[in-house]
Amino acid sequence: MSKSHELKTILPTYKDYTTNYAQIEPQTSSERDSAILARLGKKQVLKRRFGFLSLFGFSCTILTTWEAMLALFLESFFNGGPAGAVYGFLLAWGKWLQCNIGTHGENNLLKLKTTARAPTAGGQYYWVSMLAPRSSRRFYSYLTGWMTMIAWIATVSTGAFVNGTIIQGLIVLNYPNYDFKPIHGTLLSWALIAVAVLVNTVLSGLLPQIEGTILILHVLGFFGIMIPLVWLAPHGLASDVFKTVINGGNWPTYGISFCVGVIGNVATFVGADAAVHMAEEIEDAALNVPRAIFTTMLLNGALGFGMLLALLFCLGDIDDALVYAQALIL
Repeated sequence: MSKSHELKTILPTYKDYTTNYAQIEPQTSSERDSAILARLGKKQVLKRRFGFLSLFGFSCTILTTWEAMLALFLESFFNGGPAGAVYGFLLAWGKWLQCNIGTHGENNLLKLKTTARAPTAGGQYYWVSMLAPRSSRRFYSYLTGWMTMIAWIATVSTGAFVNGTIIQGLIVLNYPNYDFKPIHGTLLSWALIAVAVLVNTVLSGLLPQIEGTILILHVLGFFGIMIPLVWLAPHGLASDVFKTVINGGNWPTYGISFCVGVIGNVATFVGADAAVHMAEEIEDAALNVPRAIFTTMLLNGALGFGMLLALLFCLGDIDDALVYAQALIL
């Protein structure tokens, strides 16, 4: 047998993965999951501790859309203004929904269907090997795998640094005599990474319960911040929110300013595919992973947009907010 014929034999195409979820013969969820992995050429190794709610909590707290929107608010506000922030958020949310769910024709629900038919922890690099031409699938799969790995590393370092500096900012706010030093923010970032490593190693058996608890805090925290904000702060006019544009970066046009500011809105949806990489640790992965992606995008997008509107309507004087924003950016 030639090498090319052998390669075609061991590397299936996308058509080989078109078995519907209901067509898998084993009846229990464990048997179905094992059967699907076997069909993909993999063996069940990891324990399936997660259910839909715990994975939903995991996925929601990876995105943390409304929390990230508050942390990155100045970027879209300074470059685009209130109107730019609103329409930029809707654009980012809509495009993420389109990329993850699809909108028309045969591409409708494409990613969710791919996830259901090949629910592996590898996710994108495995799907690329399914969909790419045989002659180049190994190269594209290798490239995609490394891009995913680099993105994971960047996400962990960014999240740790942002949260470390937020903690340092709270210390500055509450302790006027605190001697601010940049190294303190870095050390706090490393401390957060150490906590994350501890939870994912020593306490890994409790992860489903931890994620469920964080999901509750994620939702309750939204109302815990938004209700006092809307109740106590003065309210602005709708025209100030939906019609006011700002080019705080002095870009040549307002369009360029908007494109710069929309980066902050896009960042609030980074990690929408997080549930995919837990596919080998959840029961009924072919069913629950697509559900988790879909519901996460809907819930987090709605919470993020609600918090953005509340913040913009309760912002107060825009000129004063711009002076404060410019001071923080500089």
